[in-house]
Amino acid sequence: MSRLLLIVAMWVSTAHAATVVPVTMQPLLGKLRKGITNDIATIAEPIEKALFAIGFSQCSEVKKLLGVDYATFNRMDPDLNSLSLVFTTRSVDIKYKLRDAARLIPQSEWFDPTKPLKIYLHGFFDDPSQDAFTKLSKAFLDAGDVNVLALDASSLLGWRYLRATTMVQFIGEQLGKLLASLVKAGLRRSNIHLIGHSLGSHISGFAGKTFKTLIKHRVGRITGLDPAGPCFSDVNVTLRLNKKDARFVDVIHTDAGVYGIAERVGHVDYFPNGGSKQPSCPPTHLLDSCSHSRAWLLFAESVTNPDAFVGVACPDWAAFQNQQCNYSDLSPMGLASRPGTRGTYYLSTAEESPYGLSEDGIRFVKSEGVFRFFTDIFSMFTGQR
Repeated sequence: MSRLLLIVAMWVSTAHAATVVPVTMQPLLGKLRKGITNDIATIAEPIEKALFAIGFSQCSEVKKLLGVDYATFNRMDPDLNSLSLVFTTRSVDIKYKLRDAARLIPQSEWFDPTKPLKIYLHGFFDDPSQDAFTKLSKAFLDAGDVNVLALDASSLLGWRYLRATTMVQFIGEQLGKLLASLVKAGLRRSNIHLIGHSLGSHISGFAGKTFKTLIKHRVGRITGLDPAGPCFSDVNVTLRLNKKDARFVDVIHTDAGVYGIAERVGHVDYFPNGGSKQPSCPPTHLLDSCSHSRAWLLFAESVTNPDAFVGVACPDWAAFQNQQCNYSDLSPMGLASRPGTRGTYYLSTAEESPYGLSEDGIRFVKSEGVFRFFTDIFSMFTGQR
């Protein structure tokens, strides 16, 4: 099987490079490329998940040995002065140092505590100048008049992943203190919506925990966009995002078991396309964040099109594939996810933007593999199936 795939892949590559493929063959050639990609993904995915599980199974012990665990950093009183917030409305973009934000934001003429507050928290090797926040903030401001904040923690979440997984707790605690001060300045806690991608999901969780300790109530909502899995899988729930961190916690899984967490961590967890390998992404996840990034792309689309994604209650991906779901229990994924929703939902999406299939997404569409290509070749020459 693997040798056959390699031979065919080489032929496809050569044919493509020579650009002499007959027009009548081009649709089939496209199907072949897609089929090879799907078959490679099917083979590689369980291997990658096993490697990630083994590689990060001893995170806590390794961090202690390297001196990058929470207890060690806490004794050192880590420097968080580089943390900043980008405050965005329809008319202004203002940057605050996090340490000054509690004092300056309530005094700002641009801040309206009666409006919903959306706070985006980026992940590893990211910052608010990148596509995730620019697309999300534009979507929110196009959809309604809201306050939009983004935490810039890039100075602490870059390069060294093990260190970054520890820093999320310190960052979340500082953010939780800011939110508590904003509530005291008039912001309704029910209007607070934290939206975190990857490591940012767990920052959201620690912010929610700290807020609850200070205010004795929970923030309104946390949305986890493919919460980071390495070093956060199979740990005590107090050490990661969990459903107790907000009144409503909804989670979208798009790279579960590799860069994202596979566990159910919210009140409601959505698993588009099974929650792992996403359509049109490269067949392997290693050193590629396509599937991991798909979570924020889906969420951004849901802001401007609330009906784009509809999930169906299902016990697991196999049940979804075999149409063994509760089709009377549907739930929108993304911004339109309804507080009070509980359980696990699955859905299919399109391969390219716009990704939403609305209610058509509650049915599984099997990805074509390389053997389907040879079936089509046989059909073309014989007229038979």
